Amino acid sequence: MNISQMLENSNLMVIQAVDNLKEVDWEIPGVCGEWSVKDIIAHLPSYERVVVDVLNTFLGSTPTAYSMRWINQPAEFNKAEVEARKYHTAQHVEDEYQDFQVQATSLLAQIPEETIPKTGTMPWYKQDCCLADFITMVYEHTCEHCDQIIAFRKKGRGEMESSS
Repeated sequence: MNISQMLENSNLMVIQAVDNLKEVDWEIPGVCGEWSVKDIIAHLPSYERVVVDVLNTFLGSTPTAYSMRWINQPAEFNKAEVEARKYHTAQHVEDEYQDFQVQATSLLAQIPEETIPKTGTMPWYKQDCCLADFITMVYEHTCEHCDQIIAFRKKGRGEMESSS
């Protein structure tokens, strides 16, 4: 799978993972540690924003303070980004994720294909990393969280069925 497909598939996975999720179920903790589905979905736009920032470096921009915080302080970054979206609606965080996805797809289309697998193009991140590696890492991260949401939803159905 190429990285354009990875971006598209990760977007589709998120949509499918939360499709028809009842509003009350968005806020139940325990999906990933203490995080709820809403917290996970609030966490994903922060990663997509980093993807947008990284893609922009391939188009002449320098790494942003936002991306550098993600690189240098990942635990603090994750906590702060979820906390910043705590009072946003589920729809708002989902829309934010979608907006960054659209931006990432557009930016990726502007990067020469031969640049994508070239190592050494992200020295501020990891010297031996290429854009394909980075997008793959983000894709796997999204897959992991979508799997957690799906497992949570299945568990919830199982409990409802057994209590009927």
